[in-house]
Amino acid sequence: MNAMPERVPEAADTFLHLVDFKWLMAGMGWWVNLSRLQRDTAYAVECVERGLASGSQLLRQRSVELLPMVARVDEHGSADLPRVPTSLAL
Repeated sequence: MNAMPERVPEAADTFLHLVDFKWLMAGMGWWVNLSRLQRDTAYAVECVERGLASGSQLLRQRSVELLPMVARVDEHGSADLPRVPTSLAL
C-alpha cells in the first residue's frame, strides 16, 4: 500500500494542542474546563499563565503555543479558540 497520509486541518491541530494542554495541566494537578477556556478570556489567560509558570518544560511549550490563540479576542470577549464538540468536552 502506497497511500500518502493526508494533512490534518489546522483546526484539528489546534484542538489536539488544547487537549494536550488540558492533560498536561491535569498532570500538574490543575483541571482545565475546555468549554470555559474557549469562551472566557480571563480564564484562558489564567490557565496559560499557570502553565507558563509550571515546572514542566512540555507544559510551558504548549502554553506558549496557546498564547496567540488567547491573544485573539473577538468583540464579545471570547478567546478565539476552536469549539470542542460537547461530546468530547470533559
